[in-house]
Amino acid sequence: MDKRPLVISLASLLLVVLVAGVYVGMGARPHLGLDLQGGISAIYTPDLDDDEPVPDDFEEILDETIEVIRTRVDSLGVAEPDISRQGTDVLVQLPGVADPDRLQELIGTTARMTFRPVEGVILPGDEDYDEGPDCLAPVDEQPTLDDDEAGILCGAPDDAGFAGDDEGTEEPPKYRVGPSRLAGERINDAFVQIGEGAGQAFQVGLDFDAEGGEVFAELTAELACERDQGLPGQLAIVLDGRVEQATNMAPEVACGVGITGGSASITTGAGLSRQEQEREAEDLALILRAGALPITLEASTFQTVSPTLGQESLESGLLAGVIGLVLVGLWLVAFYRWLGVVAVLEIAVFGVLVFGLISLLSEVGFALTLAGVAGLIVAIGITADSAIIFSERIRDEINLGKTVRTAVVKAHHSAWRTNLAGNTVTMVAAAILYFLAVGPVRGFALMLGIASVLDLVVMYFFARPLVFLLADKGIVTRRDARAAPRTAGAS
Repeated sequence: MDKRPLVISLASLLLVVLVAGVYVGMGARPHLGLDLQGGISAIYTPDLDDDEPVPDDFEEILDETIEVIRTRVDSLGVAEPDISRQGTDVLVQLPGVADPDRLQELIGTTARMTFRPVEGVILPGDEDYDEGPDCLAPVDEQPTLDDDEAGILCGAPDDAGFAGDDEGTEEPPKYRVGPSRLAGERINDAFVQIGEGAGQAFQVGLDFDAEGGEVFAELTAELACERDQGLPGQLAIVLDGRVEQATNMAPEVACGVGITGGSASITTGAGLSRQEQEREAEDLALILRAGALPITLEASTFQTVSPTLGQESLESGLLAGVIGLVLVGLWLVAFYRWLGVVAVLEIAVFGVLVFGLISLLSEVGFALTLAGVAGLIVAIGITADSAIIFSERIRDEINLGKTVRTAVVKAHHSAWRTNLAGNTVTMVAAAILYFLAVGPVRGFALMLGIASVLDLVVMYFFARPLVFLLADKGIVTRRDARAAPRTAGAS
């Protein structure tokens, strides 16, 4: 038997194991999923009017909605978000989120932005403040205006003041606004910038497309003229039916000229701290940049998983895996002796490779979930089963009268075919689960598939050459294989 291919095979795999070990030793770790590190899990349901038929392109609208949500979440730097469809609902799982309320607001808002001229400001306590919507009612219960409709809208809660003598109630100002002249769809980009002047407040810079820039210049030109005539001359920036900002025309904006160049800026967070101003500007820019949700979503379920619960789940899963590994290893060594030692080493090599691979996959978006940990525990059984099949085949061949060296060669061919068939079935099942299932089941399926592939790799490139070499040196004996004692006349 030419032993050089066996040595090369064994050395090559050990080199890969060494690289994986160094990679892990340098601090590479898997990203943990929602159930292991905490976060939020929510199901959003499209809010469709009962008297309106479902649009023919509803599937495409839902897919576009998911992409908009993913863009918003990605822009916030949330690691490994899972955003997918469940029928007509949208499943959002965001691990490691520290501020779920903020994310819930960002995900759910439709971000329909319009620019309207301000015709008047109604402050809390004014005689006509009771006109228009109730600004203390929930946002989804407040009436909205069509683009070609004028009316009264509430201001942002940040601008709230005390309503008359009732110091227990804070109400925002109301604005009489004209029809919409410009919509947010004309915005090409929105970004955070620092304003000029002593305060250097945070601003949201806007870049319009060509048509939007022309309309914006015309609108600001008219408002500058109103300013010169003593009228409000303000531009209301309306986000989902609420005046987020009522911007005055600066003195340098000339009547009849307006703001040209297709760019503008919105100052945010008046009266807030620097940190709060920056966050408000980032959120507004993010929503405008990501675009409006094609449909309105309502959170039908919204759950917060605490980091403590996730840590307990992780520790329990790892403890179960360690106990299982120790028990399997002790049994293999006690029953198969040197072949059992090889099996334990095979499991150890498998463990280093799978941990390094999971850490590497985390760099491209994979997150290890509790279901994935369960898949890894099952993988211990898969790898141990491969070692047992190999050992039993060796015993069968020895009992047929073959020497240990010959029995190892024959046994490997038989065990390899059996393992290949079994792991192929497992990989097909894992692939079906991965592509048809959603949520944690996909993590289990992925780990099961990875384990099946690595089991074949470790068996062929590690267990096979190592057992061949040990048998050639006479280290593996009939006793290790638990073969039947020799009888008289046996060859």
